[in-house]
Amino acid sequence: MDLGNKLFYTRDRLMENTLWTVGEEFEPQFGYYRKMATRVNALITTLDDAYDVYGTLEELEVFTDVIERLVLSLDLFCMLLFSIAGFLEN
Repeated sequence: MDLGNKLFYTRDRLMENTLWTVGEEFEPQFGYYRKMATRVNALITTLDDAYDVYGTLEELEVFTDVIERLVLSLDLFCMLLFSIAGFLEN
């Protein structure tokens, strides 16, 4: 796919993203989590760079609205899961 050349405006912060996740979970049994969290952090960094470089004000307002609704939906979903888990424990 050659994303490195296509997304030349993004920051190459693989090591920084890795160190963030090592700071979160440093124990050896969480290696898989660190790999996945590093990938998520790299994706978020790339989205942030595209947001900063290419977005017009109108596009960024719509994109921000979508992200805010997604976060709200995920919060509600997590609350529902925790409620179900609490119900199943009793």
